[in-house]
Amino acid sequence: MARAHTRPRADQPDPVEPACAEPDAGPPHGGPRLPRVYVPRPRLWERLDSATASAATLLVAPVGAGKTLGVGGWLQHSRAPQATRATWIHADGTWLPERLEAVLDAAASTPDDEAAGPRLVVIDDAHALPAASVRLVDERLNEAPERLRVLLISRWDLPLTRLLPELLGNLTVLRGDLLRMADAQCAALVAEHARTTDPEVVRAVTTHAQGWCAVVVLAARAVGAAPDPVAAAQRLAAGNTAIADRVANEVFAALSPRQRHLLLCVAGEGVVSARFAVHLTHDPRATETLVDLENTGLLVSRVPSDDSSEDPLSTRYRIHPLLVEVIRRRLVAGGVDVSQARATVVRAVHLDLARGVADGAFNRLVGINAQEEAADLLAGEGVRMALSGRGAPEVLEFVRNHPDTIDSRPDTWFAVAMDRWMSDDLERARHWIERIIEHRPGEHEAAQPEEVRACVRLWKARLGLEPMYAAVGYAKRVVVASRSKPSSDDGGASVLPILVSELGIAQNWLGELAEAEASLSIAVGLAQAQGQPALVVPALSHLAFTQFMAGREHTCAEVATEALSRLESADGYRTRHAPSRAALALLLSGLVDLPWPTEPIESTGVGTGTTVHSADLCMRFWLRVRDARLALTAGSVADAERVLATPLEHPQLTEVHLPDHLRSALLVERSFLAALSADRYTLRELESQLTSMDAIGEAELVAGLRADLGGDRRAAVAAFEAAAADVTYSQPPTRALALVCQAQLLDALDQHDEAMEVLAEAATATEVRRNAVPFLGWCRQGTPVETLLRRLDEVTMSPWVHELAAAMLDRPDITSVFAPMTATPRERDSALPSVVRPLLSPREREVLAELARGSTYADIAAALFVSENTVKTHVSSLYGKLAVSRRSEALAVARSQHLL
Repeated sequence: MARAHTRPRADQPDPVEPACAEPDAGPPHGGPRLPRVYVPRPRLWERLDSATASAATLLVAPVGAGKTLGVGGWLQHSRAPQATRATWIHADGTWLPERLEAVLDAAASTPDDEAAGPRLVVIDDAHALPAASVRLVDERLNEAPERLRVLLISRWDLPLTRLLPELLGNLTVLRGDLLRMADAQCAALVAEHARTTDPEVVRAVTTHAQGWCAVVVLAARAVGAAPDPVAAAQRLAAGNTAIADRVANEVFAALSPRQRHLLLCVAGEGVVSARFAVHLTHDPRATETLVDLENTGLLVSRVPSDDSSEDPLSTRYRIHPLLVEVIRRRLVAGGVDVSQARATVVRAVHLDLARGVADGAFNRLVGINAQEEAADLLAGEGVRMALSGRGAPEVLEFVRNHPDTIDSRPDTWFAVAMDRWMSDDLERARHWIERIIEHRPGEHEAAQPEEVRACVRLWKARLGLEPMYAAVGYAKRVVVASRSKPSSDDGGASVLPILVSELGIAQNWLGELAEAEASLSIAVGLAQAQGQPALVVPALSHLAFTQFMAGREHTCAEVATEALSRLESADGYRTRHAPSRAALALLLSGLVDLPWPTEPIESTGVGTGTTVHSADLCMRFWLRVRDARLALTAGSVADAERVLATPLEHPQLTEVHLPDHLRSALLVERSFLAALSADRYTLRELESQLTSMDAIGEAELVAGLRADLGGDRRAAVAAFEAAAADVTYSQPPTRALALVCQAQLLDALDQHDEAMEVLAEAATATEVRRNAVPFLGWCRQGTPVETLLRRLDEVTMSPWVHELAAAMLDRPDITSVFAPMTATPRERDSALPSVVRPLLSPREREVLAELARGSTYADIAAALFVSENTVKTHVSSLYGKLAVSRRSEALAVARSQHLL
């Protein structure tokens, strides 16, 4: 690589001569172009020479310290082998693990030579890397440091494992003190930017900058722009406020009007292309201005790009963060140049909106302090902005900073309410909901569209602040009227998809499942027609639950899968609750389908991976059912009962406030758990509650379970037959459960033909929905389901029956599995509470399990390959730990304390 000058030795004084200008093509490693005046950093370079020979180097310093240019100069002037062929990366959120891993692998697979190891990868702004990418670097540092050579440039410490890599010499951390400029280096920058070498000016700037590169340049430019630089330096030295505060106006005074206009227009963009700078500034020479500012080495820097195009308009630039803060203060202060820049940006935004480009428009108007124009945009595009989520922080900040503007614009309130609702900020959302409902328009003020009022009433009902039926009825009338009028009639057309979706969600909760299916399907169609992917995925996830509650589990799985597959097309939109909702629907429908899971399914509670909107009542209810079913799948009836008995912290999710279809599902779910634990009293109570709800079929099902538990087979058959004939709700599958239990009992009563007919009817009822739960064997007094399915499979060609028979092959009924390990009510009541749960050895647990199976001492000895005396010793120890004297007491205590 060609070098502009020879790098100084460490024992020489810091040089002050600027490096030569770099060629227009830029450095070959892709790093920053060095400015016209560049002060070398020998202390930093020397440390980088040695540190980058190891696997990882972390350079940490605050903004404005000169990290990027310091490392860029080292790459161009160092003779260290790792610096000659380095790869430069400017980090941002797009550097996901897959992309970063490809670069690291390429560097590791093409080393400079065998001894040098992997090529060096420099990651600028490493603090902007996604967390997963930082973890990738950390994993490589700990697991394969020989395949890693990386220099991380960051504003703060990264969460890397430090102790062991530092001890092994694989990680070196360099701090900002290496970047602090010496007085001679500061003097070189002061001379360039202040255009004076006066010792008093140099001393004042150097003293107050304390070696910080960005502040040296800002202060020097401010002093140099003053009519009397010496007097300005003295004022600078006498002040007590931060330098950035004092030099804001002076910096802008030192810039040309064209430069000031460009910076005011583009500073809020972060990174801006030359083409977009021309658009925002309405200045065809904006590209030349950016190049001039870049040559200063601080105010503007060019962003490396993979684009091989030589089009100068495609070049991207970044405004220095300190200068951005200066510009922000200038915008607040106002002035002629600010007014001109504001008018220019507003013009550019209006042109973008006319072309249908709204992304970033609101942020741009807020950044330029155009309050009225931002409110106009919020009123017109606020719904789309709320759905996208791309302006959520800016909307909240705008509402907080400009309350008078928002208060005077009722047409913006719905957008603000929706933004807070979708952010799950229900306290603020409720404030705007109440204001919209209570607001009465003035004489010359347009009224809010009825779609808006209907939508916020549904939100209010979901918060429990209004009767749900009243809000749903009003919403239905508004939807009918809205769909019959021209779309251009008022501003309600853009709200209609949201309203119809919210109507479907409310109908789901109330159990109006056919109407909910229609509403959510319409919402999907309207959202697709209006190009609102943020509504499509949530509406599909709610539609999946509609199918599940309607007893169509297989269709539920298909719709949930469709919702999850559409997430990619909705990338960047507010769908953070929809994936969890669709995944829950998919899990619930999968739990009942074949094949049975071969490994335990881990439950993910709310707040530990599953995101739930606070007002999503249906999902919260089914999450509780999911946890209970997973607890039962894991082998604990008591844990499942405990989950269902635990009230959720929501006033509308208490059992007495649940709508009938969900309350019935909960009571039937509890009934089967009570049947497994032989709890006749609870079954009687649940039967009574279902009867009071007029859920006759569900009540008869529970009556059949109670009769079966009492040994009255004929009464149980009659109850199950009545249940199958008069089912009220589709979830759980009450009819199929009753039919299978009836078939088991009929076969035990020697009515074999009738049993096969009833079992075939159950198979037909479950084939489309693919719900195999009824065939788990819930009846204690009947023939095992495995036996019945094997017989039915011999006389039928049904693929579903064949699947069921194969799944139940050598599988005991669920009542047989849980009977030995589930405590009965009598055992729970009689067991003395234990302060400390007994600690059993692995062998004692094996002996306890054999006792529960009814094995004799001889059986246990043969099964465990020990002598009978050894078995007696373990049993004696077991009795002592459980504080019992015989087998029945030991088993009762073990079941009560979940030791089985």
